[in-house]
Amino acid sequence: MSAEPKVEVIGRLQKAIEARDMPTVLAFFDPVIEYHYHVGTRPLKGIDWVEKFFTKYWANNSSGTWVIEHWAERNDRLLTEGREEYVNADGVLVQHPYMGIIDFGPDGRITGWRDYFQMQDPNAGK
Repeated sequence: MSAEPKVEVIGRLQKAIEARDMPTVLAFFDPVIEYHYHVGTRPLKGIDWVEKFFTKYWANNSSGTWVIEHWAERNDRLLTEGREEYVNADGVLVQHPYMGIIDFGPDGRITGWRDYFQMQDPNAGK
């Protein structure tokens, strides 16, 4: 198991996501990852589904920024709180507050991830 703090691992993942570097992004995930990108929606199971998710996500937004404002970690689990900001396909700035729970395997790769956020655009009607 890596001694690197989990929040630093996620910091490296954030940079890869911002660069839209798919091979590097996917290297952070265990092949049997289970990713709940929105609780209540069917989870993505396996690295192929994670790749499809990022491909679609990147096609539908630009200028994405993932900000972690607070976190706690213990053993192989990281809890994060912050916001995601991006410009959607219509050119509108979207800001989602979120919380996430990220589980890591013995090799340091992400084995589970659950995100909790407001699905509807919180800027709607402003």
